[in-house]
Amino acid sequence: MASYRCAVEQPSSKVKLGEKLAREVCSKVLARQGEHGICQMVKLNDGDTCKGPERTVTLTDYQRVISGDDSSTYEVGALEIARRNVHGTWRCVTSLFKDC
Repeated sequence: MASYRCAVEQPSSKVKLGEKLAREVCSKVLARQGEHGICQMVKLNDGDTCKGPERTVTLTDYQRVISGDDSSTYEVGALEIARRNVHGTWRCVTSLFKDC
């Protein structure tokens, strides 16, 4: 039996995954990547800490696990890139094209 401390890399500072969803993402990814049959969250007693190595998983890892292969359509940072482009365009227009 293996133990891990798992964290999910949040997709952005404005969008946060809830705890329940983060647990599901961790358990599915760790089970597949660790070649375990199953993976489940274990509740710790107050004051206890998990002794396992820390693992960080991403939504891309989750997508690959669900799809069953290494294909990925998730582009890391796509929302952030779009936000920056809109912000840059707005700054350009409002400066009367001086900041372009």
